[in-house]
Amino acid sequence: MKRVYNILIGCLLMFVMNSCLYHNLQDLENSSDKVMTNVDYSYRFLYNDTIQKGTANQEIEEGRVCEVIFNKKMEAVEENGKTGFKTTLSHSLNSIQKAGPSGSVTKEMLYDMFKEQIAQDGLTKLWVYVSISDAATISPLDEAPRLGAPGDFSQDRFYRVTAADGSFQDYILKTVKDF
Repeated sequence: MKRVYNILIGCLLMFVMNSCLYHNLQDLENSSDKVMTNVDYSYRFLYNDTIQKGTANQEIEEGRVCEVIFNKKMEAVEENGKTGFKTTLSHSLNSIQKAGPSGSVTKEMLYDMFKEQIAQDGLTKLWVYVSISDAATISPLDEAPRLGAPGDFSQDRFYRVTAADGSFQDYILKTVKDF
């Protein structure tokens, strides 16, 4: 019986694994698409929290990550032949993303911690993510920070989006704080 069960599971897995493939998809090898469509900003900091405070199971969790997702207002810009985005960032209590088990640190407490830290850091430790065309790549220009890691966006930053066919478009990211 166990052998039959394993064979059925194996057949099901083969079917599921193959069903993810689609037919007649557009070939992107020679695509000339090199468009940046969106920019997202966040800020992260570490904090300590006490889980089940005051009980026998009390546990201190050190180095928990709080992520702050900025509210943003984006507008398209063009400067010196480079297109891009001017993004004005703001934040509110709802910008705080608290993950994991509930502890003694509240969302309001995290927001107060964030306001103190962002007042010191400004735009110098932001995590930035962009959306670009399928099969395209993006690379920083002129000492711009690597995307997807904390970087300094206190000045205009330039990036090159390269299409699969080798053509490229340079973009500018202007970041403005509204806090």
